[in-house]
Amino acid sequence: MSARNVAPQDTGTPWRGGFVARELGVSVHSDPASAVPVEDLVGLALRRNPKRAHLLVSTVLAKHVPTEPALVMAAGELLGAFVSHEIFAHDAGHRPGQPGPPAAGLTRAAAALSAALEAEPGRRGVVVSHLNEALEGLAAKVPDAVVVGYAETATGLGRLVANALGAWYIHSTRHATPGIDAVAGFEEGHSHATSHAMVPTDPAWLDGDGPVVLVDDEFSTGATVINTIRELHALVPHRVYVVAALIDLRSTADRARFDALAEELGARITVTALGTGRIELGDGILDRAAALIRELPPAQAAPAAPGTAPVPAAAAGQPVPAPSPEPAGHVRILELSAGDVPPVRSDRFGNSAPPAAGAIAAIARALADHLAGSDNAASNAPGSVVVLGSEEHMYLPLAAAAELATLLPERDVRFSTTTRSPIVAVDRDDYAVAGALSFASHDATLDGPGIRFAYNLTGSGQRPATLVVFPEPGTPPGDISRSSVPGLPPLAEALAAAAGDVVVVLLPVDSPGRPSSPTEDLP
Repeated sequence: MSARNVAPQDTGTPWRGGFVARELGVSVHSDPASAVPVEDLVGLALRRNPKRAHLLVSTVLAKHVPTEPALVMAAGELLGAFVSHEIFAHDAGHRPGQPGPPAAGLTRAAAALSAALEAEPGRRGVVVSHLNEALEGLAAKVPDAVVVGYAETATGLGRLVANALGAWYIHSTRHATPGIDAVAGFEEGHSHATSHAMVPTDPAWLDGDGPVVLVDDEFSTGATVINTIRELHALVPHRVYVVAALIDLRSTADRARFDALAEELGARITVTALGTGRIELGDGILDRAAALIRELPPAQAAPAAPGTAPVPAAAAGQPVPAPSPEPAGHVRILELSAGDVPPVRSDRFGNSAPPAAGAIAAIARALADHLAGSDNAASNAPGSVVVLGSEEHMYLPLAAAAELATLLPERDVRFSTTTRSPIVAVDRDDYAVAGALSFASHDATLDGPGIRFAYNLTGSGQRPATLVVFPEPGTPPGDISRSSVPGLPPLAEALAAAAGDVVVVLLPVDSPGRPSSPTEDLP
């Protein structure tokens, strides 16, 4: 299958990777046996990264594209079911009498996910409900597993997989953790921020005999996973490693490296993904990408407000007029104390369970009440609400967004997150990132303050009525309006360029030295 230029079902909607595919000679191919077509799961964008020219932009991860939270959670749950199937299929001798998820059920759920991704706007909610029905009862629990997610992109996805398995979860981090020593670290060579650290507070976190599950959004070569398995196996050897991703585009040679590593370590390493295939890159792609970025014309008008990154006019097609400048939105703070909700303990330290359902419901109810009680017309307008997580802080805002969508059925609630990834925004319908906001970081990271981004909140038809952002728990109110980097706007000011109504939700933090937050539901 060659690179797809038209969305499935010939709806006439261009594939969101068509521009990069044509300009850089990139081809994405799905395997005939792929559970979900790779082209349904990703679009393409240009990176501002000398090590890699392109970015695979997920349609179900909600990292760069605001997406229905129910769809994001269902995709993660389905990946968890795929992982469970792999474990029971290859480790049955250690799980006598326990049936794994049936292959036929996985096939039906994957088809339902494809149908949701291919559904026309306005019908996706109905199709996602069918997907949730197909997922019921699929994931068999594997409570002795240890699930590891990758910062920053897959921290929420890893939690969703751990939830499906009922397993202990930790993600790698680039966040500063004073007083907590890293027990392992590894490099992600192609990334814009290469170093990862593991900072579990439980010294026995890896001592069990269950499978180790590594979760990332996509595998292009698998080099980072190989580095991770080596590091973890040196700490505590394990019999079974399961590697999971939304898409797996490794070459034959890359797959052989996994087999060689398994033989070297005397372990079983299996890989599972919703979409499998390969990607072909044009000759001289790095130089071609750099030249293309230089040639993209500037926007026809100045940014709407400070923090709006320049949006080039469409190249190789009709220019897209720049949006008219909008007045800066109104910023409000919803600060919840430990008396309102349990303090949040980050998964970077390792957790046996996600935040309690009652705590998530309480946050969503407080947010819905806050929106309803505002005298700002934008907060009660019928337009969309986009809930933003912050870098590694993904799962709890996602779960709150899903709950908010049920409380506000008349609003179009989407979810996305801020990110470190520097991406070129091009406002055209065959490209995955239409607009970009840039701003200073608000939290403490290993590499110090820096530039951060939020995508697809600006550009043609992108502006939400309300933006809700969840900074890192424990963030002081003043930090969201104070820039940590000279010349860059702070978080609140940048987001006010993208919506008439901005709500900042501040949550209490459970620091590593304190007991974990209670897992029982609030009354």
